[in-house]
Amino acid sequence: MMNVSLQPIGEHQRHILENLFPFYIYDMSEYMGWGPNGDGCYPYDNCNFDVYWQRDDHFPFFIYCNEQLAGFVLVRKYPNDRERYDIAQFFILRKFKRQGIGTEVLHQVLNRFRGKWQVRVLLENHGALNFWQKAISNVQIATSKNVSDWMWIW
Repeated sequence: MMNVSLQPIGEHQRHILENLFPFYIYDMSEYMGWGPNGDGCYPYDNCNFDVYWQRDDHFPFFIYCNEQLAGFVLVRKYPNDRERYDIAQFFILRKFKRQGIGTEVLHQVLNRFRGKWQVRVLLENHGALNFWQKAISNVQIATSKNVSDWMWIW
């Protein structure tokens, strides 16, 4: 039996998120056309994480499966609609994919943050589109609607 849990990321654990993030970028490079730099790394500006410890409307979490680090989810209030929550980034390490962990994480996040939601997905990321369509359809949401091929709101 899988035990899936969310753990808020304390600022003292930020370096772990920063270590995981290049794997997220690498996965996204397939759809974004990004390549590694001259050192063979997928760089990013880690200052973009600052808001998760500076503002009270940003919520970083590690995802654990059976006490093993399995990924992260970064939740925030959407900048263009402060009444709506948004999943800014959602990442499951490959070892843990296709086991229902992502769907369980979605349930836990929605239970933790009650209110209006949206999920945005790159159209080119067919795996993510399929995942979100299935995961959202498994959640009991009375007013869910697919507003486009890449965004759901409720």
